[in-house]
Amino acid sequence: MTKPNSPTSNICFLYGPEEYLIEEEVRRLLDQTLSHKERGLNLHLFNGEEHSGQEIVQTAQTLPMFSQYRFVLIRRAEQFDDENVEALLLYIRNPSPSTCLVMCAQTIGPWKTYKKEMEKVGKVIEYPRFKGRGLVSWVKKRMEEKGRAISEEGANYLIEVMGDHLQDLDNGLEKAFLSVGDRKKVELSDVEGIISETKVSTVFDLTDAIGQQNLEKALSILEKTLELKTIPFKKEEPTPKRKDDPVPLLVGMMSRHYWNIWRAKELASKRKNLEEMAGELRMPVWNVKKFIEQGRSFSVTSLEEGIRKCHETDLAIKTGRGPKNLLMEKLVIDLCRPRGIR
Repeated sequence: MTKPNSPTSNICFLYGPEEYLIEEEVRRLLDQTLSHKERGLNLHLFNGEEHSGQEIVQTAQTLPMFSQYRFVLIRRAEQFDDENVEALLLYIRNPSPSTCLVMCAQTIGPWKTYKKEMEKVGKVIEYPRFKGRGLVSWVKKRMEEKGRAISEEGANYLIEVMGDHLQDLDNGLEKAFLSVGDRKKVELSDVEGIISETKVSTVFDLTDAIGQQNLEKALSILEKTLELKTIPFKKEEPTPKRKDDPVPLLVGMMSRHYWNIWRAKELASKRKNLEEMAGELRMPVWNVKKFIEQGRSFSVTSLEEGIRKCHETDLAIKTGRGPKNLLMEKLVIDLCRPRGIR
């Protein structure tokens, strides 16, 4: 394997709500610093909620083994208290030339005071949430990186359908890229042909509302989802004529979503770190974080009951025990009931 280049900076602080881009930059830095063979002895993962600054500094100051560099990754860096920040600052001011120290955070938090100081010795990069034209520009640039162009209409439609989660958008772009063959441009009809009208983000929004026991919001999200009637099935159908009912897809996605929250909650209770959980759940770290956050709104019992009710509703729909929309409405109402009533 080709030897990685030296890291561009020994200190990197990456923060902001756009976790997908932060994860991409972490992977780029890691690939640049260590080969896969070198990672077993020289890749170290820490968390601002669980580890001390002194423990991290001790690791960062240790010489690498059978490699030129050591890679130290700290997640949730905004969670450090003043004592741990001070311990890490002493190292940041005089970092080891053989260590790449990368800190990730949702906000700059306690590090704001030292931002300019860190910029003098390393990189501090903010990843704000993309919105509006910024999101459209990201979609178009991403497709260009894949070797294709996408029309303005196609980019806007993709965002309208998939939402603003970059992972979902990137997955949609990859499907569109593969669907056009040798053509250099992805048009609106291409996007319509491969993107489902039921957004993945809708399931997150719906389960968020259920977790908050916000029945009004949950029913509103459900109503809007059920209004989506036309879903293209094949790329060859420029104007979709078939009507697709989103209910079977939605109830299946909800069941899978509850299962993922339950699994994430179970793994978290076993003190698994995020990387281990991502490996077992076969999903990106940022996605695991979402399931963990949603899991705080549910007890294990309510999650198990949610999975059971989703399966019961799915069976009722398939056996024609009632109008699909009413069965879905009943499911949401049952799930939103106060915990003590269930």
